Amino acid sequence: MAYTNRRTGPNFLVLAIAAALAGPAVAQPATPLVWRPLRVGAGGWLTGLDISPDGTTRVVRADTYGAWLWDAGRAEWQQLVTASSMPAEDVVVDNHAGVYEIRVAPSLPTRLYMAYRGRVYRSDNRGGIWRRTSFAPVAMDANDKYRMCGQKMAVSPTDADTVLVGAPRDGVFRTTDGGASWQRVAAIPKSAQAPGGLHPGHAGIACDARGAVYVSSYGQGVWRSTDGGVSFARLAGGPRSVSHGKLAADGAYYVTANDGAAVFRYASERWTEITPDKNNWGTVVVDPFDPQRVVAVREGGFLNVSRDRGATWDGMVWTVRREAQDVPWLAWTKESYMSEGDLLFDPLVKGRLWFAEGIGVWSADLPAKPTSVTWTSRSLGIEQLVANQVLAPPGGAPVVASWDRPVFRCAEPDAFPATHGPDREDAILMGWSVDYASTEPSFIAGLMNWGKEKSGYSTDGGRTWQRFPAYPRQAGKNGGAIAASTPRNLVWAPANNGVPHYTKDGGATWLPVNAPGAPTTGETGWGWAYYLNRRIVAADRVTPGTFYLYNYLRGLYRTTDGGDTWTLAKPGALTPFSGYNAKLTTVPGKAGHVFFTAGQLDGGNPVQSPLLRSTDGGATWAAVPRVLEVYACGFGKTAPGAAYPTIFVVGWVDGVYGVWRSDDEARTWVPLGAFPLGSLDQIKTIDGDKDTYGKVYVGFAGSGYAYGVLGP
Repeated sequence: MAYTNRRTGPNFLVLAIAAALAGPAVAQPATPLVWRPLRVGAGGWLTGLDISPDGTTRVVRADTYGAWLWDAGRAEWQQLVTASSMPAEDVVVDNHAGVYEIRVAPSLPTRLYMAYRGRVYRSDNRGGIWRRTSFAPVAMDANDKYRMCGQKMAVSPTDADTVLVGAPRDGVFRTTDGGASWQRVAAIPKSAQAPGGLHPGHAGIACDARGAVYVSSYGQGVWRSTDGGVSFARLAGGPRSVSHGKLAADGAYYVTANDGAAVFRYASERWTEITPDKNNWGTVVVDPFDPQRVVAVREGGFLNVSRDRGATWDGMVWTVRREAQDVPWLAWTKESYMSEGDLLFDPLVKGRLWFAEGIGVWSADLPAKPTSVTWTSRSLGIEQLVANQVLAPPGGAPVVASWDRPVFRCAEPDAFPATHGPDREDAILMGWSVDYASTEPSFIAGLMNWGKEKSGYSTDGGRTWQRFPAYPRQAGKNGGAIAASTPRNLVWAPANNGVPHYTKDGGATWLPVNAPGAPTTGETGWGWAYYLNRRIVAADRVTPGTFYLYNYLRGLYRTTDGGDTWTLAKPGALTPFSGYNAKLTTVPGKAGHVFFTAGQLDGGNPVQSPLLRSTDGGATWAAVPRVLEVYACGFGKTAPGAAYPTIFVVGWVDGVYGVWRSDDEARTWVPLGAFPLGSLDQIKTIDGDKDTYGKVYVGFAGSGYAYGVLGP
């Protein structure tokens, strides 16, 4: 579950003339930076799955970023959408997304086809290198409401050059020359519109060696070809919409209806409803070793098995266990409930199921008549959490705040955590913001909610968590940011136009911030959308009781008495369009030193939005020379011989995008790479290690976290 947002605005120029006259800004690194995954592990929805008939190629797709290939030799997954695998024209900033669909050519398992960002790509070496086909770009959202619907593409089992792909609004397209040309299949109507205005498109696309091809069109029913896709006719009866469709070895076609209410089989020229019972059925799969054995999975990941093609069912298997030797917390987190993506039988190991679902990939060996299922995690290599913030407190381990599973303490960057905070009781809970107390860095406050309020604090650097004794009146508003001066003194700035509150007794009582002139109703100026990556409150890292709070309608506020009184230190918006992904960051060891960025914005890269700096508590601000559209900013240990903490930014320096480090108070910058780990995913957050010079942490919009250390 994830959502990232960017805002469009015209270019604007607020850089000082002095910035334009400044000397060279870029210095080459004496010691290179080596990027490694910050091991948290999986955590996001793997929405689709495909396995070649010979079992040599296995792929899963993700809703937030990329797709993954199973490396059997290493028993782990490898990311397929990278700076080295994608065409040069796709290796650009902000070209990140989940994969809409990915399929293996059954007759040529080295051949893959992938629908990504509205195009269709082909690889002839299992995703090592992709090239664009001639498919004209159309709208495809891998993270929409219907992302778990499957088989939106199919490759002929006898001809690796013949492919059908369904586009949400634009219909079904076919190629017979490996993507050199595409033609729309006019006989199949375009998807109808679903409630809410979306077009679910075409799921359940399947074809067999006999020349049968099945394609659904949302709201229009199922269409069949008996000549390999040359001509199609609608099948009377059956479901009007399909979420998944699979062909059995005997030619029977099984589908789950898009609304989850029914399961159908098409065989002998007729539809038969075989729904086990009235539940929300996600997908259905047929045993390749026994076409009479059908497995249906319902919401939550619970299975029901039929041994007679769906005529009768053995009953729901309610006992579900999870084992995770690879990523331990995957077995520890919320029990039982598993959000289904897709389910397939292993073509080589009889009775083995593979399950792509809400937090990873799993396998289970299913007996003839199961009474329980034990899923074993096969998620090693996948990092799919949606980052909101990475925080590296002095003297402690980094703590990350993410969508879906709120907070992890990464005690060993190369080892997976066993648990997460605040507890394991909720299948979905968001970690929006974390901050360490300036006076006591082992104290960490965190905003964690999603329909349920669990914001709280840790006194041991993120190992254990407890809730605040009380919450502000407006608690429950998702999103926002929190800042901690001391363990007793915090400021909570909610999103969704909530009014900030402060506490001076560790959260026992919360009082509304009295910011002169700031609206308290309607558009408040504090932040209108929970999903924006916005941090507009920060505690001074030296002076207890001093906080900075940004309102894009009024300006920068400051308090020096813990929140009792606030003054408008700098009237007016610091930059235009700062109501979206803006971030305030204070400098360790430097009283009154504050950095501000409007964050990531739509427009020409880079948008002419400067990184601003104040050294007098926000009263005056200056643009950092030659640095534009900074997505995120953080600080690390001071370089040897230097007098100012290391500054890390993600953005543009002298017109070049990347991760950058400055050791000399933003006079010059060292490039640390444009795409850490080769990932094209957007970087949303960055922080420097306070104890190790040069070490830096970043968080991605849909593929977890990474860290960089000085090499080799």
